[in-house]
Amino acid sequence: MQLLGGRLAARVSALTAVLVALSLQLTPIFAQSSQVAAEWALFNQILIIGIIVGIVVFGLMFYAIIRYREKPQNTGGK
Repeated sequence: MQLLGGRLAARVSALTAVLVALSLQLTPIFAQSSQVAAEWALFNQILIIGIIVGIVVFGLMFYAIIRYREKPQNTGGK
């Protein structure tokens, strides 16, 4: 079980690094004013936070589905 947690942590950290790199690329090239730049930065911050929360929620959901799924009953009679 420790190995699964390590893999998950590695994937989450790698995905977070990719998202941060993408957020740096999403800045508008020709910002009309400082207000536009500030709103764009706020949008990107909220977007990244939302994506990270979604990844955590779906990861926990899939973990719970796999961990607590119904086990097949032993139907072999003796």
